[in-house]
Amino acid sequence: MPDIDQNITIDVTGNTASIATDYTTSGVTNAHVQVVKLAFGNATTATRVTTTSALPVDIRTATATVGITGSVGGLGNFRVINGLSGSSTLPLVVSGTTSTSFTPVQINGAVQGVTNGVLVGVTGKVYLFDGQRIQGMTNGYPVEITGGRRLSSATDSVTVTGSVNFSGGRYMLQSTDSVRIYGASDGATVIPVSLRDANNAVLGTSGGALNVNLVNTVLGITANVSIGTLVGICQADQSVPLFVSGATAGPAVRVKGASTDDVSVSWSTTKPVTVSNVVTINDTNILSSVNNLDIPTIKSNTDEIVTISSTLSGSGVNAKIVDYLRPGTVHTGSWGLTAGTITTPNSSTLKTGVTLKAASSNSVDVMIKGNSVNSSFGFPLSPADVLFIETNNLNNISLFISTGSATVHYIAS
Repeated sequence: MPDIDQNITIDVTGNTASIATDYTTSGVTNAHVQVVKLAFGNATTATRVTTTSALPVDIRTATATVGITGSVGGLGNFRVINGLSGSSTLPLVVSGTTSTSFTPVQINGAVQGVTNGVLVGVTGKVYLFDGQRIQGMTNGYPVEITGGRRLSSATDSVTVTGSVNFSGGRYMLQSTDSVRIYGASDGATVIPVSLRDANNAVLGTSGGALNVNLVNTVLGITANVSIGTLVGICQADQSVPLFVSGATAGPAVRVKGASTDDVSVSWSTTKPVTVSNVVTINDTNILSSVNNLDIPTIKSNTDEIVTISSTLSGSGVNAKIVDYLRPGTVHTGSWGLTAGTITTPNSSTLKTGVTLKAASSNSVDVMIKGNSVNSSFGFPLSPADVLFIETNNLNNISLFISTGSATVHYIAS
């Protein structure tokens, strides 16, 4: 009995697979016809036929007319020719669209009528590109243009030859128009001009020269001027000073009083005065006042009283110290020293100095140094020794021990 099931089971060595078929009794009688999905391509590719990847088909020569409905598209280059009706040629109509979403139909070459034939009719807008020339025919009808557009200065230029006459027109504006004028006598650019001032009065001339007034200007002017033998300088505003200075390469300016050489110098406010070079003061009143002056204190914080000159500008001046201010503060304390570390006391202002004493319990000598000495060497202060140092601050000294530990006591004023 024949197998009439829709599918045929094929042995695949232990596994099974089903192949879709249709069992038919006509055409291929009493046999399975396999259901196949189409694919196309060369020997190494297989593109499955889908609605987006259509099966490519060639239309071969047919004895009957092939009817096609729907949209037909062409790939590559192909020709479109008009049809034939008997012995007559049918026109091939090409038209654009008024919709802005489509590209208009472009025509290259000349567009013209046919002598004794049917003229080409154009409707809608016509665009000309690449500088096409439009002209009439010899002994024929000229091309007429109506409508058009206005000329634009940004894109158009017009050349006019011959005489031009104007009628009507408009007034020229200073902001937009300019006029070039030539002389009437010789056609050159020399034009007689009458100069006038702001009141429209003609500016005067003198001997063919133009009279000009210089107002508020700084110019280099060369002129022949006659000046009298007596020249004066005055200051209208007495509150403004009149500065007089000499030249660095010439003699100095000498200032002299009216009747004597004395000149009174004064100022409304205090001004600093600087005196350079050597100045000798020889005034009897000053010297007498200094000799009789009882000065109670020269300086309260004096390290050393320097020598006072016995003469001042050739005259003797006596000086006497009547009192000496003692320190009013005493500083006491002690410092614990660590081996290998330089100890410098905090700043404390002194009038006389400081007395140092090494503790009797110390087992090593303490080296006393200045605060700028970085070496371990110094003045040795043995246990229980006392040392006085004259200085104006505690931080001018430093202390150092190389081994062990030590204590140094101090009293200062």
